[in-house]
This record gives sequence, structure tokens and C-alpha cells, in this order.
Amino acid sequence: MEPGNPALRRQLAEQMGLAFEAFGTPRMAGRVLGWMLLTEEEEVALEELARDLGVSKASVSHATRLLEQMGVLRRVARPGTRQAFFALAEDPWTAMLALEERVGKGFVRFAHEARSTLAPHPRRDARLAEMEEAFALYLELLTAFARRWQAQKEAL
Repeated sequence: MEPGNPALRRQLAEQMGLAFEAFGTPRMAGRVLGWMLLTEEEEVALEELARDLGVSKASVSHATRLLEQMGVLRRVARPGTRQAFFALAEDPWTAMLALEERVGKGFVRFAHEARSTLAPHPRRDARLAEMEEAFALYLELLTAFARRWQAQKEAL
């Protein structure tokens, strides 16, 4: 890392935070991911993340927990210390694609089940059918994208 310019790294991490926020995810999770992408260290302690980002350990702890659940970060055990350390997951982008697939399938399932279990109502059924079709197409394109991404990674 450039020791002389932590403000630039914070600014870049904030950009990732804003991108995550636009995606509907807490800004702090994006800031933590941004910082982890910018660091030259393989593993970073929770306390370091909080200090370097200028935020509380509690907010970083919440963000790292979310990023772990998403499959983007992994907790690293270090013998002899109770400190929490984190590293980027082996393949964070494929994990994010898998998350998107689960969300999309949930939307399709919701729309389908709502239409099949509720009494017919033309406007509502049309909205739900449109939702189901939109997310079915999204999943089709996401699957093709994920295959292409995997092939591209394997070619590297």
C-alpha cells in the first residue's frame, strides 16, 4: 500500500461503498471490500480495517460478516491470537454471481407461487407474470455470463 496516501485509498474504498449501496447492500460492506481489494496484504485484521477506514470495529464486524455470508471474504484463523483476520475469498466474483442467481430464483419462485395460489386478478397476475418473465430471462443471461466468465478464468 502507499503509506503516504491513505486518503486516496479511503476515497477509492468509498467509491466501492457507493457502488454497493446502489446495489442495495450496506455501504460499509462495499468500503470493506474496496479496502480488501486495494490492500497488498493477504490478510487484514478487523482492528486494522476499522482503523484504516476510520470507522468503528462494530461497523466493520457487521460488514465482514455480511461479506463472509456473500462468499466474498473469508475469516482466517491465526494460532495464538483471538483477533479476527480476513482475506478475499478464492473466487469472490463467482460467489457474487451465485448470490445473484439465488436472489433471481427467489423472485421467479415468488411470482410463480403467488400467481398459482391466489385467486385470479388480471392486473396483479400481469405484474407477477412480467416479474417472472423478466427474472427468468435474467437468470438465463446470468447463467450464460457465469459460464463465459468461468471459461475466461480457466483460459488465463
